[in-house]
Amino acid sequence: MPCMNSANTVERNHCFASEVESMDTLLRAEVRRVEQVLLSRDAEVPMLQLAPAFIASQSKWQSFRDADCTFRSQTYGDGIGGPAEGMWCQIEHGRNRLKYLQGMR
Repeated sequence: MPCMNSANTVERNHCFASEVESMDTLLRAEVRRVEQVLLSRDAEVPMLQLAPAFIASQSKWQSFRDADCTFRSQTYGDGIGGPAEGMWCQIEHGRNRLKYLQGMR
């Protein structure tokens, strides 16, 4: 948790924003990899159609992550901790999703 050692809220938010961007980049690459694996399986067994189901589930996961992180951010009301909480939430969800996707072979 390198951002926790930030000197102030502005630094912490900047750090978290960089982490979110890095996590999103990793997730996009892993989603593309998994999609290619599933497209290959679908080509071998056309009745499976795993790739379209995965794409739909990924979209719903993103919607869930966004809604959950918005809620967590809003729990701070007008406080300065809201943006950091929202970004930390995105990082947490991203790490879990990335680990799950990396297990798909």
